[in-house]
Amino acid sequence: MINVHAGFEGSASLTVTQVAGLARELYRDAKPGIKYKQGYRPYICPFHLLVDYVPRGASVLDVGCGAGLFILLIARLGRIRSAVGFDADHVAIHAAQDAATKLFDRAPIHFEQRSAHDRWPEGQFDVVSIIDVMHHVPPEKQPDLIAAAAEHLNEGGLLVYKDMASRPLWRAWANRLHDLASVQEWIHYAELDDVINWARDAGLRLDHREAASMLWYRHEWCLFRRTT
Repeated sequence: MINVHAGFEGSASLTVTQVAGLARELYRDAKPGIKYKQGYRPYICPFHLLVDYVPRGASVLDVGCGAGLFILLIARLGRIRSAVGFDADHVAIHAAQDAATKLFDRAPIHFEQRSAHDRWPEGQFDVVSIIDVMHHVPPEKQPDLIAAAAEHLNEGGLLVYKDMASRPLWRAWANRLHDLASVQEWIHYAELDDVINWARDAGLRLDHREAASMLWYRHEWCLFRRTT
């Protein structure tokens, strides 16, 4: 069993292997397809870095949460007070709900099926996370996603935005082929500079910007703070 609390303060305090182990634990009773996907995702997505951005005791809204891996990880690590996740995929939401019931001493967690284009859950949150969602959104609706996230942040709240990078081209095409094979979708990359401008227009301040590669995937992310 991983000691998930020891030495967790500070950056990169969990390894990719540790996060993958937690994912396998969280989805141990899931259907094979869900179990496989969630078990390998930490090897291609920097969850081991993203979890450290969530302040302890925060309330969290995860947009396009899929099977709930990000929320379940930070709940398992004891970082949050409460969380809501939503996604359009009813199979993924069912898997998230089932996995959440197996957490011990967990914070209140709620998963529900709805699209990011529908009305979002009520309330404001300390953290809103948008992880690998933007490239699935039609270009004309991408600014609206950031504006909606800003509206759901408490004053001083944090938007954690992470998506796939459009450069270098060979990495971008690797991800495009991945999505064509897995969800039969032609994705639409949003340039990070555009996302930053949309966030500023929505009253958010850029606090941090970073990028990293994992296997053949290139990731980029920003932390925005609500100031108005």
